[in-house]
Amino acid sequence: MIKKLNENHQFTIESVSAENQEPMIAFLKDHSNYSLLLLGNFENYGAHLGEAPYSGNYKVIRLGNTIITVFCLTKRGNLLIHSTVKEPIFSIVLSACLEEKIPIAGLLGEWKFCHSFWKFLKEKEIIQRDTFTSKEILYQANMANISSVQQPKVRLLEINDYSQWKPLRIAYLKESGLPYDLSDEQLLMLFVNKCNKKIIWGFFLEGKLVSIADLNAKASDLGQLGGVYTIPNFRQKGYSKAVIYKLLADLKTIHNIRKLIIFTGEYNLPAQKLYESIGVKSVGHFALLFGK
Repeated sequence: MIKKLNENHQFTIESVSAENQEPMIAFLKDHSNYSLLLLGNFENYGAHLGEAPYSGNYKVIRLGNTIITVFCLTKRGNLLIHSTVKEPIFSIVLSACLEEKIPIAGLLGEWKFCHSFWKFLKEKEIIQRDTFTSKEILYQANMANISSVQQPKVRLLEINDYSQWKPLRIAYLKESGLPYDLSDEQLLMLFVNKCNKKIIWGFFLEGKLVSIADLNAKASDLGQLGGVYTIPNFRQKGYSKAVIYKLLADLKTIHNIRKLIIFTGEYNLPAQKLYESIGVKSVGHFALLFGK
């Protein structure tokens, strides 16, 4: 699908296919601090909507011959986007999403762009009310400069750890205020996928799983940290930090990750302190915006 959108400025929108996926990937890698969810989902599920809740139809917008926007409305209704231009991109993207017949329920990407786009969606009454909005501090860790320490009580999770992991994952989503809309089957599939890819870790205390973390996106030599959670009664004992150190060690030895992206709420001071203690640097802000 290629549509000409503006006679004067030559905006075109294209569905992603084998013919144009390489320049799309190059664009996303050039903006990888904000685009790892797009890159990771593309690597996992491809360019087209499937059964997986994180799959969707990838599209690019060009100005002339230059890609300026990549976006994907996932099956869950989350719009993942990165764009170097605001106008008239909002209208173009909205029109394309309306053709998908999937209600927009979330918007994720670089803060300034997404904050303005969210206002636009509210003005158009696509979003009636907010359910969760967060301006996240975005950190970048260049792995060559990050120390990693082996942690004997932390290991990669395995499929038979699911019964212990599931309540921690649900508690993490509830405490964070993030949407919890996966079925039990989808949550199990998510966990199994992370186990198979060796991107999910846990701290065990006498056989009890008390702290978890995973990668919520991985593409090539890039990774994005997510799902960091410790049971409240076990906090401030260094367990999350231990999980992060083991995660960093495995990212180097197993995955050859070059750069790790982390984001956390701008008022989540304990998490900020944790991440800054391992030597990351703040590089911007990321938007997590959800509504109905």
